[in-house]
Amino acid sequence: MPNSLAYLMLMVWPIIMVVLFKKLPAPRALLISILGGYVILPPNTYFDLPLIPTLDKHTIPSLAALVLCLTMLDQKIRFFPQSRLVSILMLGFLLSPIVSALGNLEPVFAGPVVLPGMTARDAISEFLKHVIIIIPFVLGFNILSTPDNKREFLTLYMVIGLIYSIPILLEVRLSPQLNNWVYGFFPQLFWQQVRFGGFRPTVFLGHGLLVAFFVLMSFLATAALLRGSLGNDRWHKFGILVYLFAILILCKTVGAILFAVLFAPIVLFASSRIQRWVMLICAVFLIAYPILRAEDAIPVERILGYAAQIQAERAQSLEFRFENESMLLERAAEKPLTGWAFWNRNRNMDPETGRVLTVPDGYWVLIIGVLGWFGYICIFGMLIFPLLRLWARRKKCIGSPDEYVTNGIALMLSINLVDLIPNASINSMTWIMAGMLLAKSTAAVRDRSDEADVTVPQPDPPRVAHVRKPRGQAKATTSAQLKNPHNKRRSRQTNT
Repeated sequence: MPNSLAYLMLMVWPIIMVVLFKKLPAPRALLISILGGYVILPPNTYFDLPLIPTLDKHTIPSLAALVLCLTMLDQKIRFFPQSRLVSILMLGFLLSPIVSALGNLEPVFAGPVVLPGMTARDAISEFLKHVIIIIPFVLGFNILSTPDNKREFLTLYMVIGLIYSIPILLEVRLSPQLNNWVYGFFPQLFWQQVRFGGFRPTVFLGHGLLVAFFVLMSFLATAALLRGSLGNDRWHKFGILVYLFAILILCKTVGAILFAVLFAPIVLFASSRIQRWVMLICAVFLIAYPILRAEDAIPVERILGYAAQIQAERAQSLEFRFENESMLLERAAEKPLTGWAFWNRNRNMDPETGRVLTVPDGYWVLIIGVLGWFGYICIFGMLIFPLLRLWARRKKCIGSPDEYVTNGIALMLSINLVDLIPNASINSMTWIMAGMLLAKSTAAVRDRSDEADVTVPQPDPPRVAHVRKPRGQAKATTSAQLKNPHNKRRSRQTNT
């Protein structure tokens, strides 16, 4: 049970954001508000008001940021981007709860358990929830579109990662107790944080997996900054990179460590074209995996065999995930378009006792079960589209000053999306990254169209016969005549 301080922090955070927006530039204030709220505010703590979605560490900073950007900035905030396809996907994302609710008006019976059918109240509440979810995406392509904003994004991730390493080290030594000491409760089962003879830190993120993933993002942000550093700054960034990798190892999460080992060399050494091909591979993998999994085309047994060679405990955990995915996909196949909507109707239940039999670990299988393939295409289409657009423009963006900064953020987003297959690590920063990259890709298209208008070939000016001038008059030639050969010609004709 959260204590009074936990609820007080949720109430005070918008006031802190007002101060940030008054004292700092809007992009920096926005990033600190969203990322700072994510790492500081208490997990699993919320205000549950009638009709509106729950107000927690994710929704409160997003809502407050939107209000502050609308009231304190001179810039006009556009809700839909310039891309027509993304606008359609956004509209589909907003309407997907209503579509799902309309397809689930009947109750679900499982022994003594009765799950009610969806009502207009449920549809409206989930619609408002989706509006709040998409706010960081909207603010990302409106406010965080410049190269300086992208560098500030990476720098902020690096700095907060360094600061967060202090409580991480404390929990590695003493066990994950900070959330219990500060906010009065432990957000997850304690045994889940025991790994390799020690503890996985949770700090204020609620789970060791989320802490490891946050450190991974800080590590890759530092690698992207190191790629563009010069002189002594390069050595400073290198030292921070090594330190954050050590912190990541102490988080004791194999998946995050593997991501770091695989992607850090790509961020640091690969060319821009190779980096964008990697983005494409990640995007295609995210699109293809649910389809292949639904068709039972993934070699599950072979993967489990490889995992067992590494560690038997991890192989058992992976097998549990695969079994749950299979059962949840069978359940989702009964309503492929709309899904089963809300109130845990997407989960498999014992027909006699009503006991829930499945746990959706991956975000993708959760979305397919709740919102169907319609919702899945809309959500992941918005997240994947910026990566596909950057890949499509890979040949024309080489040599831009923010090339590797943009690629670094895109690779961070790619990893985040791939991690949504085994986990549900999506958060507001995921949407901000997608919005920033969407602004970059559409801006690149606008810039090229502008260049096409400007660089229309012009006929060469007519050549003029050389006329020798008196020595004094030659010195009196004006700067305007030197700049414009036609003026110079008229001057010569006048003198003649």
